[in-house]
Amino acid sequence: MGTAQAPVDAATSKPIAPKSGRWSTFKFVFQALEVRLRFIGILVAIGLLFGYWDTLRNYWDKWTRPANAAVALSSGTEFYCPMDPQVVRDSLEPDGSIPNCPICGMPLSKRKKGEQPALPAGVVGRVQLSPERVEMAGVATASVGYQPLVREVRTVGYVTYDESKLSEVTTRVGGYVEKLFVNETFATVSNGDKLAEVYSPELYQAAQELVLLRGGKQFDALINGAHEKLRLLGIGESEIDHIWKTGKTDSRLVIRSPQTGHVIKKNVVEGARIEPGQVLFELADLTTVWIEADVYEKDLAALHEGQNISATVDAYPSRVFEGTVALIHPHLERSTRTNRVRFEVKNTDHQLRPGMYASVRLATPVAETEPFRTEIAKRQTAPVGGDKAALIAWQRNCPVTGLPLGSMGEPVSVTAKGQELFLCCSGCVDDIQKTPDRYLAKLTPPPRDEVLTVPQTAVIDTGERQVVYIERTPGVFEGVVVTLGPRVGDQFPVLAGLQPGDKVATAGSFLIDAETRLNPAAASAYFGATGGPASSAGGSVQRADEGGASVKPPAKDATNKVAATTLNADQLAEIAKLPPADQKVAKVQKLCPVTELPLGSMGVPLKKTVAGETVFLCCASCEAKLKAEPQKYLDKIYRWQD
Repeated sequence: MGTAQAPVDAATSKPIAPKSGRWSTFKFVFQALEVRLRFIGILVAIGLLFGYWDTLRNYWDKWTRPANAAVALSSGTEFYCPMDPQVVRDSLEPDGSIPNCPICGMPLSKRKKGEQPALPAGVVGRVQLSPERVEMAGVATASVGYQPLVREVRTVGYVTYDESKLSEVTTRVGGYVEKLFVNETFATVSNGDKLAEVYSPELYQAAQELVLLRGGKQFDALINGAHEKLRLLGIGESEIDHIWKTGKTDSRLVIRSPQTGHVIKKNVVEGARIEPGQVLFELADLTTVWIEADVYEKDLAALHEGQNISATVDAYPSRVFEGTVALIHPHLERSTRTNRVRFEVKNTDHQLRPGMYASVRLATPVAETEPFRTEIAKRQTAPVGGDKAALIAWQRNCPVTGLPLGSMGEPVSVTAKGQELFLCCSGCVDDIQKTPDRYLAKLTPPPRDEVLTVPQTAVIDTGERQVVYIERTPGVFEGVVVTLGPRVGDQFPVLAGLQPGDKVATAGSFLIDAETRLNPAAASAYFGATGGPASSAGGSVQRADEGGASVKPPAKDATNKVAATTLNADQLAEIAKLPPADQKVAKVQKLCPVTELPLGSMGVPLKKTVAGETVFLCCASCEAKLKAEPQKYLDKIYRWQD
């Protein structure tokens, strides 16, 4: 191994001595320090990398999200609108953001292709039927509204005595019945009439004591005692005063009637010996009678004490007797599941007789029964003081969509005509601003004597819950769980689940329900689940076109769909607000090229001119899509026209 050679000067061939000085020293120190700092920096960088690894990874995901999302979408996912499930897109926006619904403006939700769309809270099923199927199924709708409902309860009972009008005639002394002034049962007597005359040695002795005290100067206490003794034996004040004034005693006691009425029992005859406390007569006043009847357990909520009733009997079928509910017995008969109720009825002419059978009718306004009475009272006045939670709890549902507030995220607060109200999402703001009166009417407190009603034919009772199908948009039916009261005629009173103005399926609702139960995937397929199974002939798989807006092709082709679309009265009314020339074009076009919803379903159609052609849109939200890809939507209209 050789040794290092010192540098040699070429001119002299002598070794060059190394330079020395401050600069070389500083350079050496700097190089040594640089090496150490570089090592420390590497250690610090490694430490920061480990310490902030999660943060760095989150930033990386954020910067690379569009690429990852595209990979996820290509593997079988898509975006849809929970509010308007016919809107489906299979790609993100060019900037990588989640697309918004062109109708309601809300960000779309992601799902797997073929997956049944998530339903809003309170919605148990959703199905869209083509116009052909709606006509074939005979589906008819009716609007929900307030009306006075009277719940009628009928029962049969029997007439009996009013127990408060019964009395017994007894004697307080022993003796003998010398004479009967009333000697027959069911005789009519008046208050104070003589009933019998009784001879009593005990009575004679007590009267004699009073007479003896009258003759001398005795203590007042003795006089009062003799007076009280006669009174306790049943002698009237007038008769006692007569004995005191005349000094004449009488051994006979006259028994008088304590009330007006009928003698229903006579327990003595003339000459009979009687004992103190023995019942001689029983009297009843028939000007008021009771009707005792049994009422089923389910009808108890319609009864309350003091309630007016009407009764009829076979003997007088054309006569109606008025009365009130006097008592609802506190115990239920376990074997029959009925409750005894007592009715008090006026009977001034004595036509109602104990033992008769009577038919009783009670008419109770549903608004006066619980829980409707409490609920109506709560709804009369909105909470004051700016309490947001209290206002949301009072309002409950979005007036535009009918969905429960909170089901689509944080409720949106708006002010319409000076009144604060909440919406389920920002997509409903435009509707409130365009037609505030229409939606504010849904928040109007209900009339105190009316309840919200739904036809019986619209209700599907599964045994566990009751479901009503609401037509949110033409051909789109949502099954919502409702809370109802007892049926009254052909109507059900509604406690929760519906709003005034909701259009419910009153005919064909069982067929709609069968569609969602027998083929639940068909509904999701018709709403654009591109990987889902197709529905039957009346509905078809919904796909997403190149622009991202959902397209719902009919069973055969787009031309058939336009030809099969029939504009309803509400849609035609909105189109009628256009100028006459525009009305003709809109009626021919029928559908919005962006959403394929019927023109007029979202209000007055919006007129636009594209490449010299007149195009009508369902709403202003579709204008941006039309401007972005005008030729695409013009071609679609051309295909429809062809």
